[in-house]
Amino acid sequence: MNMATTNLPAAPPARSRNLLVSVGFGIAAVLMYFGGLFGVYLRERSQVRSVGGSWIPDKAHIELTPPGMIIWTLLISVAVMQWAVYSIKRDDRQHALLAVGTTLAMGAMVLVQHGWQLSQMNLVADEGPTTAATLIYTIVGSYMVAFIIGMIFVALMGFRALAGQYSSRQTDGIVAASLYWYSLVFIYFIIWIAVFIAK
Repeated sequence: MNMATTNLPAAPPARSRNLLVSVGFGIAAVLMYFGGLFGVYLRERSQVRSVGGSWIPDKAHIELTPPGMIIWTLLISVAVMQWAVYSIKRDDRQHALLAVGTTLAMGAMVLVQHGWQLSQMNLVADEGPTTAATLIYTIVGSYMVAFIIGMIFVALMGFRALAGQYSSRQTDGIVAASLYWYSLVFIYFIIWIAVFIAK
């Protein structure tokens, strides 16, 4: 029995995930870098405390309010960034761009809080019996650089979404930016606990 065959169109080629893979490697590199910094910081602090020394100089003022505001802002930004992913997957470009813009505004708030906190801490590098100031400035400064890169990444992906390059058929850029953003929130959570709360 012969059945008529119809010529079906070929399936579209599978889209490569180069951006997601490269962002995954970038996140791994950032996590390893900060893991090394945290290891050095915790080792130095434990050595000073094991001999009964004071890790933070007495004249330094490290308050918990600015880091607390930063961590809450970052936690809220996770929901807002996920809103951008949710919207672009449903072809709701207007709300995706609104979420991206809100995330960038929250990022600017985080940078302002960091700058204000650094100006108020009264920590002087290479002054005092410990390396606390140098290590704290290294960790927080490195985080601010990684955070600015994250904001640029989110802004570029928002611009590409505005230009129509991202939709429900291609969400890689917004998803990749959100993954990097979530990794930054995780890193700051460790900074908040290890550097500011357990100082």
